[in-house]
Amino acid sequence: MTLQKIFLTIILNFTIKSILNHFVKGIDVKPQKEVYLPSYDYYHNISTLEKKINDIVRRNTNFMRIDTSYRSRLGQSQLVIHITNFTGSTSTQLFKNTMTPKLKVLFSFGEHAREFLPVESMLFFLSNLTAGLSSLPGSYAEQFTRSILSKVDLFIIGMANPDGRSLLEQESNYCWRGTSTGVDLDRNFDWEFGGKGSSSDPTDEEYKGTQPFSEPEAEVFRELTLKYKFDAFVSFHSGINQIYVPFADTKSKQENRRPYNIEDMLDLASELSHSTKHGYSYGHSYALNHYTADGTIFDFMSGSRMIPFSFAIELWPWKQPPSGKSCFNLFNPQSEKLETVVKEIHPLYVKFFHYLIDWKFNEGIVKMKSAVLEEAPSLAFGYVLLAVVVLLTAVMAVHGRFPFCQRFQPRRRVVSLKSLSSTFSMSVMKS
Repeated sequence: MTLQKIFLTIILNFTIKSILNHFVKGIDVKPQKEVYLPSYDYYHNISTLEKKINDIVRRNTNFMRIDTSYRSRLGQSQLVIHITNFTGSTSTQLFKNTMTPKLKVLFSFGEHAREFLPVESMLFFLSNLTAGLSSLPGSYAEQFTRSILSKVDLFIIGMANPDGRSLLEQESNYCWRGTSTGVDLDRNFDWEFGGKGSSSDPTDEEYKGTQPFSEPEAEVFRELTLKYKFDAFVSFHSGINQIYVPFADTKSKQENRRPYNIEDMLDLASELSHSTKHGYSYGHSYALNHYTADGTIFDFMSGSRMIPFSFAIELWPWKQPPSGKSCFNLFNPQSEKLETVVKEIHPLYVKFFHYLIDWKFNEGIVKMKSAVLEEAPSLAFGYVLLAVVVLLTAVMAVHGRFPFCQRFQPRRRVVSLKSLSSTFSMSVMKS
């Protein structure tokens, strides 16, 4: 290869890498001239979002509760919702005499302030879920709702980063990603915290913070996962059509490290990838992206909390602007198209729950069989004892019919007091 070709190759690679870093990883968090802006006749701002969620919860108190104790640095609620059938048992009967715990799922929305769409898709999901309560008995909507309410404990962090969202709205900066202090919440966790897949620069959009869990907004993730043993976690985002399974961090990419439940995770990711008209590519985050991400929430859930299913799902593809820089259109559809997009996304939620409810059912069968196998030795010993008792009972029942010489114990003559008295009287008379 000539020196000229080598030089051109270097320039070309540098140019491509710079473009990718700009549009995918390193978007400037300063305000830009936007291709289009959100209309709040369609989208929800931070205040109308809270009102909408509270209204839904108030209308469905038998099935929904909101926990306002989890709050941001500036004291705003993170809108943590617990959805299940509070009127009945916390378990679903799968077998005649066996109770299997409900599927426990944790969803997270709004980690990045500029990503409006995931939050809107969450509202659409909640509206559809509650609409099933008033649908015709036996209808698909009614059956789907009843299935989730009876078989799932669902926890939703409705707005993980309310301060960042408020700051975005106040300054009309639709490029803003971080918390009120500029920290990327999705780089603030203690799974490979501080690697090169994050930044120490407070002005960078991937600023990791001063230490793991430096942001109060991260506490809700840590506390809920200490309190409950979740089967699945999903962090919802937008910007591309991809479904990520762990891991995303630099060390995992170098070592080709994989989570313990990778086969099941990839199987579900495959099912989800075909669940909507958009189509999603899926796989290990470090394999799908040209960059790594250290300290992410979904890596923490898989690597530290050992949750069997952990995903980061990018729900909608970014669109490169025709010219210049912009942000809102990279992560969110035009206002007039919002309702159509969230409807198109909704089947992904449906497929997710159908798959995991079946998985939990099958897991219950496996556990039941294992329990039977573990109890098999004690059951066998019990059967042996029962056989011995039956045999001894049978022997004693026929013992009296044997000839005297074949009996186990000779029969002793029993003399009554009455017979002794009679014998004594006769002896006196003779004398």
